[in-house]
Amino acid sequence: MFAASLIALSLVTFLPLSNAYLINTDGLNCRSGPGTGYSVVKTYNTGDDVSITCQAPGDDVNGDSLWDETSDGCYVTDYYVSTGTSGYVTGECGGGGGGGNLPGLDDTQSSHAQAIIAEAEKENLGHQGCLAGIATALTESSILVYANEAVPESLNYPYDAVGSDHDSIGIFQQRAMYYPDISADMDPAGSAAQFFAKMQAVSGWQTMDVGELCQTVQGSAYPDRYNENLSAAEAICSAASD
Repeated sequence: MFAASLIALSLVTFLPLSNAYLINTDGLNCRSGPGTGYSVVKTYNTGDDVSITCQAPGDDVNGDSLWDETSDGCYVTDYYVSTGTSGYVTGECGGGGGGGNLPGLDDTQSSHAQAIIAEAEKENLGHQGCLAGIATALTESSILVYANEAVPESLNYPYDAVGSDHDSIGIFQQRAMYYPDISADMDPAGSAAQFFAKMQAVSGWQTMDVGELCQTVQGSAYPDRYNENLSAAEAICSAASD
């Protein structure tokens, strides 16, 4: 990505539309399901940054019955997550991983992820390609297709949400000024193909650290963001190959 666009492109991971938010209490248990009766998977503390993959109704906590599934594959009560609202900020979880959904993803996200994975398989990019594509999609958009009013043509295609980060659109937040084929930008498989084309131009991509590879393709001002989603990408790619 061109240097002038580094900060603008990466801002999506800090805006509410990115589904990445801060924890506002210490010792917040992340559980295997949306309720206090589920087993504790891990614990977050004040200031920890989590990505929300989907949300679901669950046990009431201080008047808030919404629970957020994080990219770690476990649930926290939304009451202690600084989303800026008591309502949904992303799609509803598919329900216990059922219905054919991929790990941590709802119906919409799973459909998009399958398209990305299918493109990686079509191009014979192996597990490395799958990991890079899914980790980037999780980081940039939580695997949702974003339109953008700054790119009016993007509103003519199916989308899951509307963003406002300069002219960034689609799952990979590809800037329209550099990726002028809007139909491809707004299509899960098409945008994945564009991502993979640039990825394959990176020397040594086959053996490069995946987080570093994602950063090399995207040129984010916040390179560590991709590494934060590698475990979730591993679970998704492994499940898709079963």
